[in-house]
Amino acid sequence: MFSIDGLTWNYPCQIERTAEVKPSEISGMLLDASYFNDVIGTYMSYTVSIAIPLNDREAYSDIYEALTDPVDGHSFILPYDQGQLTITGRVESVTDSFVRLPNGGKYWKGTTFTVIANHPTKEMGLSGVIARGHSPLPEQAEVQRGDVYTYGASGWVKTVYINADDVYY
Repeated sequence: MFSIDGLTWNYPCQIERTAEVKPSEISGMLLDASYFNDVIGTYMSYTVSIAIPLNDREAYSDIYEALTDPVDGHSFILPYDQGQLTITGRVESVTDSFVRLPNGGKYWKGTTFTVIANHPTKEMGLSGVIARGHSPLPEQAEVQRGDVYTYGASGWVKTVYINADDVYY
């Protein structure tokens, strides 16, 4: 079972998941021949193959139309371990096959699509960053070059220094 933008698919399906641990662009081989792996996070992707019941073509049409909407992302609820995972993900392609029967009947079958998460599902927390010796970064949306943040008991705080060029003694 999965859900896309609130539409739930309760019919049989096969779901394959892939977890990609993505390194940043500064990852790579160091001069001492060791590999520096600066991990951004874990991005999930799911490949879903759905079974299409011949008696409920409307449900299939609703899912197909939702999957092929040209939007930047959909809200998906997918299985994850013993529970569910909600991600915002993009669908880059949807494939299926058209079948025409000798008696004039017709239907679509073999529908498969892949969901790729737009954001990491897992990221290293502050304690993990510090334990590995990396520089912790503030989770501020409006950080600009030259801003200074310090971490204290109340979290990240922007520190403002007076421009010494304008101070006269």
